[in-house]
Amino acid sequence: MFLTKVSLLDHPESLPGYLSSLAIVEYLHEQPLAFRAPITVITGENGVGKSTLVEALAVGMRLNPSGGSKHANFGREGDIVSSLHQSLKLVRRENPRDAFFFRGETMYNVASYYEELMGEKNMHDLHKMSHGESVFAVIDRRFHNQGFFVLDEPEAGLSMLRQLELLGKLGNLARGGAQIIMATHSPILLAIPGAEILEITSSGVAKVNFEDAEAVRAAREFVADPRGTAAFLTAEEDHQ
Repeated sequence: MFLTKVSLLDHPESLPGYLSSLAIVEYLHEQPLAFRAPITVITGENGVGKSTLVEALAVGMRLNPSGGSKHANFGREGDIVSSLHQSLKLVRRENPRDAFFFRGETMYNVASYYEELMGEKNMHDLHKMSHGESVFAVIDRRFHNQGFFVLDEPEAGLSMLRQLELLGKLGNLARGGAQIIMATHSPILLAIPGAEILEITSSGVAKVNFEDAEAVRAAREFVADPRGTAAFLTAEEDHQ
């Protein structure tokens, strides 16, 4: 374990724009968020602040905001992440010797950077792969047992079978000594053995069991009656 706790230094009302109204920001104002397990999976509906939080944690750990390691020198200009990291206090048990920020939405830019970077021979061929293959190439080549890794919705573009494979890889890394913090909507990735699941809602943040996570319950309800669910939803749209 490297990162053990994060807290908010500033009052939510002093934060710019949408940050002041995020549930995760209000929660951090009331109490610190502790990381107790080698894998912390953060889930919740769109707009509650999952990605905003993991981005802020990554930047707070000195990682490149566009993805990659702290030494990656691309995509640092513009508003790729919010300013939340400036208002957070991160408590470390120790500093990792290596760390990496994986963002599903910037995978193309990460691949381009490493393709052009001299000396990174093992990362030069990412653009020759499919999206799923490049995701696993990055994890195989850059993730290891003694590092700190932040992932934001890595399931984007991955099939269910590939997500299952990713579950196994991340679980094995954590058992070997890595710390992983991940934001995801995937019920599959929520099932990583030993992971602590934190669900963000409009009411705050709660530790939940796998069976009680909203993404899991929604998936089970759909699989139990896919035709009925689809008929209900399309009937609602037709009525409107």
